[in-house]
Amino acid sequence: MRSRHPFRRATALALAAAVTLLTGCSGGGSDDAPRGWIADTYQRGSGSNVYLDAQDRPSLVADEIDDQSSAEDRITSEDQIFLKYDDDIVAISPNSPQGSRIEIEDYRRGVQRWHNHVGHRWSSSQSDNFRGGGPGSGK
Repeated sequence: MRSRHPFRRATALALAAAVTLLTGCSGGGSDDAPRGWIADTYQRGSGSNVYLDAQDRPSLVADEIDDQSSAEDRITSEDQIFLKYDDDIVAISPNSPQGSRIEIEDYRRGVQRWHNHVGHRWSSSQSDNFRGGGPGSGK
């Protein structure tokens, strides 16, 4: 039996395909950002995005966070470690007298704040990382 409304069916299929495509490609609430896990795992420090680990050194804390949510990149600068995520930067530094201080910043603010440490490799604009897929140079 043939459908009496082929236009409706084609429109419904096209709409379903578009929704699927947009859902799959959206940045949305990125699951790779470890904000929730950090909040559940570490003690809250002073400030809304500051957490503390009373015992572990920064390299161990960075490994724990990266194991939980794989960072796109990692920079070690002096005694600090910076983990890059889609929308955030996580900075881990020594906390006196021992342990680590964990700070989470929105990506753009984090690059501005820690520019001396990450600016040589991470752009302040996330879109600068996109190189396109068409013909031409610059990729």
